[in-house]
Amino acid sequence: MKLLSTTAIAAIAMTTGNIALAANYDPAPAATPVVQAPIADWNGPYGGLVLSHSTGVFGNDTNFPGDGEGSLEGGAAGIVLGYNFQSNNMVFGAELNYNWSDIAGAEECVNPAFDCGVNIDSFGSIRARAGYLISPKSLIYATLGAANADIYAYTDGPIGENGETRSVGGLLYGVGFEQMVTQNWNFRAAVIRHDFDEQDFDTDVTYTDVNVDFTTIEFGVTFNF
Repeated sequence: MKLLSTTAIAAIAMTTGNIALAANYDPAPAATPVVQAPIADWNGPYGGLVLSHSTGVFGNDTNFPGDGEGSLEGGAAGIVLGYNFQSNNMVFGAELNYNWSDIAGAEECVNPAFDCGVNIDSFGSIRARAGYLISPKSLIYATLGAANADIYAYTDGPIGENGETRSVGGLLYGVGFEQMVTQNWNFRAAVIRHDFDEQDFDTDVTYTDVNVDFTTIEFGVTFNF
């Protein structure tokens, strides 16, 4: 009888202890699921406006201008049309660009009575773009393409101004950043280098192998159709 009572008391004690432990058990919180931010849709055509400022050089390293090299500077306003293709975080595309500009420079010719100068009335390009989405709405990209400019080279002095306009081809390359502000509107900024081919120009005399290069800081807004 005493053995039975002892066994019963032990069983009751164990049951009470288990109930107490169960009451004090604090389960670990469930893991919060990771929600991936949706990738914005960059596919499709777009068009927009750009403003830019350029600095560069012109010359033929010998006698245009007098020391062979002069400085260029000026602004431009233009339009852009393009199409994007998106693959996950990668964005590829092609773009047409045309700018009306007042990029110009002039320095003394070999004869200091004359100025040797260059005006760039317009320039444009067809370019490819490849970029990476650092966030769903933020794109960094590189661009490479063919450029063309209407370049007017001239001399100006006692006998008046004499010059010639040539359409000159070249290469452009650069890097940029684009931010999707809404699904339809984007803002962009880029730094682009334009390197144009050497060209002969007839002014008061013929100057050979005149070269024009400039770097453009470009800002723009585009509308996604």
